[in-house]
Amino acid sequence: METLLLAVLLLQVSQHALGGVVEVHEGAESVLLPCEFNGVPPKDDPHFMWTREDLSPKSVHLQRAEKDDLTEQNQRFRGRTAMNPDALQTGNLGLTLMKPQQSDSGGYSCSISDGTTEVKFAEVQLKVKANEGVEVGATEGAESVLLPCRAAAGLPTGTTVEWTLSEPPRVVHVFPKLSQIQDDVYCSRTEMKEDLLTTGDLSLTLRQPTVRDSGSYVCTVHTGPDVLRQRVELQVKAPFPVWIPVVSVLAVLVAVLVTGGLFYHFFFREGELTPLDV
Repeated sequence: METLLLAVLLLQVSQHALGGVVEVHEGAESVLLPCEFNGVPPKDDPHFMWTREDLSPKSVHLQRAEKDDLTEQNQRFRGRTAMNPDALQTGNLGLTLMKPQQSDSGGYSCSISDGTTEVKFAEVQLKVKANEGVEVGATEGAESVLLPCRAAAGLPTGTTVEWTLSEPPRVVHVFPKLSQIQDDVYCSRTEMKEDLLTTGDLSLTLRQPTVRDSGSYVCTVHTGPDVLRQRVELQVKAPFPVWIPVVSVLAVLVAVLVTGGLFYHFFFREGELTPLDV
């Protein structure tokens, strides 16, 4: 009876569970598969599980008694998965998958169990794309540089876009704008187009780029349960020093003068002394 009641409660939760598609490029540091619940977990030995039905063994990650139990984990995920240790209290059962590979693409299930009954309440489709990160170059002192990011036109209301720097981790820009979480380094230096939801152009303008701005930037788009990530490599070079051409010209002039002096000495001066010696 208790097990049946648990199943009913969990099924109620599953009707509102997160799911959808998560896209990421191969080579990213990590990707988060979202999963949340607000139901009543089993009292005895609750199991939180991530599985892939097309694999054997199917276990991707298992957490029980607020500790990871990876004894039956599929070897391909060894050392690459993590869950919040306070999942039982917070209801955040998201799975972090490190160093995603194209072979990680597939359907992932988020489940809860009391050891007897297992109920799935989230399905996440992970798509790991080939590493096609865009490379952008700029020179320090330029007015601005554009970091490109595009999605399908006509994005739904409620879509959020977050630009971040991978290393060191920094929040570069957020749409809708939440200035309180933007890193001070980028304050008043970033801008996105106002009609981005209509056009799907999520590019970021970074004003007054400096060498310190060089790095790997990630554009993360949340459209309900679906997530899209695009990476942009920015390389900002130091400006060409003004003194280098000046020094080069001076060096040429010195070389001409020295060469001319030697030519005069050996061909004209030596020629004048020869008749006197005779």
